[in-house]
Amino acid sequence: MGKRPYVRIYVNVEEVLEKAASYIEARLPETTIFEGAATGDPLAVEDYSDALKTAISFFAKQQKGRFRFVSKFPNVDSLLNIEHNDHTRIRFSLNTDSIISQYEKATPNLAERLTAARKVHLANYPLGFLIAPIIIYRGWQLEYDQLLHSLAEQLATDVPNLTFELITHRYTTRAKNNILERNPNTTLPMQEEERRYKYGQFGYGKYVYPKEVYEEVRSFFESKISHYFPSAVVDYLV
Repeated sequence: MGKRPYVRIYVNVEEVLEKAASYIEARLPETTIFEGAATGDPLAVEDYSDALKTAISFFAKQQKGRFRFVSKFPNVDSLLNIEHNDHTRIRFSLNTDSIISQYEKATPNLAERLTAARKVHLANYPLGFLIAPIIIYRGWQLEYDQLLHSLAEQLATDVPNLTFELITHRYTTRAKNNILERNPNTTLPMQEEERRYKYGQFGYGKYVYPKEVYEEVRSFFESKISHYFPSAVVDYLV
């Protein structure tokens, strides 16, 4: 996380997709999956770029190529009537109302995201949800249960091939320092004495929840997701 976040829109979409086609060809007969939201939220700027619409149309024609992205934004209408051939998975980043209002400033509220998810489901896209960051606070179990209950009510039916990705809150020393520099009065829980330090795959470590808290989170979400969405798959919990 840098000190001066900014939005970047790539305009060389055709060039990017040509490169994607070469990667697909090189890995045959394996299926190659491309992530469209690794460094930003492409749906937030789709009204200006049409990049997702172009990419979805491209991947619809790729026998061994798949596309996926995740977003907090609800402006999906331009994507609903294009041919996707089940080759694009649209995922929505969700959290409880209190976490969104406190820490996801200037983003759409939960109700807007759930409405967009229903639209995507009705357009027969493969659908997924990223619940992150999962933050432990007073009443967290009740509020995350309410989140999943609201999601089940909005979708109304059992969704085939539904996926969940679960990420508990974690932070690096650099991220903490940047946050405190911008907002010294933040209430985001970042007390090292309440965390354990874990080295990651990129050569640096993060402060994560203790193992017993992690296991409590795992047990809670596995139980609730299987209750509300019996056929869903939890891709991972970290």
